[in-house]
Amino acid sequence: MERESDVQLIQRILSGDEAAFSILVDKHQKGVHALAWRKVGDFHDAEEITQDTFLQVYKKLPTLKDPYKFAGWLYVIANRLCIDWIRKKNLAIQSLEDTPVEDIEKSSYTHHVLEQSEIASSEHRRELVKKLLAKLPESERTVMTLHYLGEMTVKEISKFLGVSVSAIHNRLYRARKRLQAQEESLVQEVLSSVQIPASVKQNIMRRAADINLTPPPASKPLLPWVAFGTAVVLVALLIGVSNQHLIRFQ
Repeated sequence: MERESDVQLIQRILSGDEAAFSILVDKHQKGVHALAWRKVGDFHDAEEITQDTFLQVYKKLPTLKDPYKFAGWLYVIANRLCIDWIRKKNLAIQSLEDTPVEDIEKSSYTHHVLEQSEIASSEHRRELVKKLLAKLPESERTVMTLHYLGEMTVKEISKFLGVSVSAIHNRLYRARKRLQAQEESLVQEVLSSVQIPASVKQNIMRRAADINLTPPPASKPLLPWVAFGTAVVLVALLIGVSNQHLIRFQ
């Protein structure tokens, strides 16, 4: 059975169908998560950004003028939230400058011990993949991440980024050429194995249930105004003609 298009799902959501929003989240959450991870470099933070992205989508959906451009609109929202997250993180780092050195060292040591105790093979492999992707230009790195982590097709990436299908093909091809065969295989294997926790979607749906969608104001029908305007013009023309006749006979 063919999946419903974004436009069909949006129409259902705006009609009050919560199930349609659930389908929309399923359809796009891996792509959004992949973009967020690509931007912020942490899977857990990417999950938070993914949740916030879809809540923003749900709130602002009535304002989307062209549902056919949903993918690009979704990218703009997700990208803006990533930028906000990075800005807040940088501010948090700057605030450490006012913290006593002893506290920072103690916190760093505690964090280091905890980090070492929780390290697993999968985390190590993910770090390797991040280093491999760092060797690529940003445009190629983004496309490869969306393709393998986001499980997006070339056509879907094209709509998401607003770039032609041929350009996406070329970026993916160049990215694979830059990496050795075993490196590219590792990237594909590790990123394809990442699963978004079910709690992410559950949190989105739970929080979205508290949001009341405000439908866009209905536009006033133009026909009566057009008819009125036409009538005014006709009256003006008739008056003008009549005046010309009167002048002629005066």
